[in-house]
Amino acid sequence: MLNLKSLSKALKPSSLELGTLLKLAPASSRTYADHVIPDRLKDMPTHPSPRFFDMVEYFFHRSCVLVEDKLVEDLAKVKGSRLTQDQRRAKVKGILTLMEQCDHIIEVAFPIRRDNGEYQIVTGYRAQHSTHRTPCKGGKGQTHSL
Repeated sequence: MLNLKSLSKALKPSSLELGTLLKLAPASSRTYADHVIPDRLKDMPTHPSPRFFDMVEYFFHRSCVLVEDKLVEDLAKVKGSRLTQDQRRAKVKGILTLMEQCDHIIEVAFPIRRDNGEYQIVTGYRAQHSTHRTPCKGGKGQTHSL
């Protein structure tokens, strides 16, 4: 099992790079899960200046690869569950697919005036990637009728 203490002892602070950490992370013993990282994201650990969204997406897929087998095994331990191996695998794959999609995105753009007198448009984003376990940060929106 990897933890921060063992990583900090194994690496010098200057060598803590994304690619190095991912190479140290233990590969899961693949037995029956089939989640793969999309080809367009494969070079993310070595990319010189990746986009933030691509990094988030890469780490989501990387975590799916690492935990999918364990999730399928954990479903077998659920009391009263009579799902077959294929049904458990399909259920986990379905949940991960649902979690991958972003449920809500709010984009806000507003102008600001800099100290030097120039104007700039600032764009902000708020995203809820999954509402399968509610309430989400910020709570649920309420509607009021007049």
